[in-house]
Amino acid sequence: MWFLLEKTQHSYTLSERLLRAIQFTSDQSGEDLEDLINQGAAVNQLHGTLLPLHCACMANDVRALKILLDRGAHINSYDGCHRTALHHAVEQSPSCVALLLRYGADTELRDMNLNTPLHWAAFKNNALCVRLLLQNNANVDAIDANHDTPLSWAAMRGNLESVEVLLEYNACVKTRNYNGFSPIQRVALILATGLNTPKDDRCFQLLLRAHGQFNVSKLLRALPGAMLQDSVLGDYTLMYAHTPRSLLCQCRFAIRISLGQCQLPNVVKGLHIPDPLRNYLLLDA
Repeated sequence: MWFLLEKTQHSYTLSERLLRAIQFTSDQSGEDLEDLINQGAAVNQLHGTLLPLHCACMANDVRALKILLDRGAHINSYDGCHRTALHHAVEQSPSCVALLLRYGADTELRDMNLNTPLHWAAFKNNALCVRLLLQNNANVDAIDANHDTPLSWAAMRGNLESVEVLLEYNACVKTRNYNGFSPIQRVALILATGLNTPKDDRCFQLLLRAHGQFNVSKLLRALPGAMLQDSVLGDYTLMYAHTPRSLLCQCRFAIRISLGQCQLPNVVKGLHIPDPLRNYLLLDA
């Protein structure tokens, strides 16, 4: 019995050392991961809320991540916060994301609020990670616990680069969350404060081009009246309230919807239509 207890304690101590070695991997005097694992460090041992694999992603340590995966770390395991390694990696490390995807990480696993890794990549505006996930068949219209999509998460921060990639993969622009907000209304909230940046303005314009019929009254009802005073949004709403959406714009919306979830540039270039129309479908005009 004492032998078993001592062996368990020894393994746990080694696993703690493994976690520290990953956290301080830049310290050349640190312990070698391979040696610790060979001595019995458990690569799937949870310490507090952390797993070694998740820690490697948080440290943006691709070398440690590969060692752990090669030595049996469970790629889709949840940590103490109910997040996978991929949830952590998409926030900051395209290199870790690429490696996890190559090893077969599941892009559709959810955290406690039903957010996928794509939600977090869009929220953090890590557009390269957004693209990597979508190239590996992540659901561009995944719904979280508040019925928000990754596009909604990107829009609420005015994350233009992520919005561009999501629309390139034909994300739905009209999904509303349980508070009644669509992605364009998320950006409208930023514009209504008067604290918007040029990127916020471009984000709003891009989402507007992706819409077909656009109901200005619904947009206004979602915002406090005082927020529309002296703001860019006031100018936008006045302009579109007096300018009905063209038939051409509504046809663009209908065609994009009919194409479904896909990388639109690859699909559109195969259509037998003039280049100006291709550009129009891709929101370049």
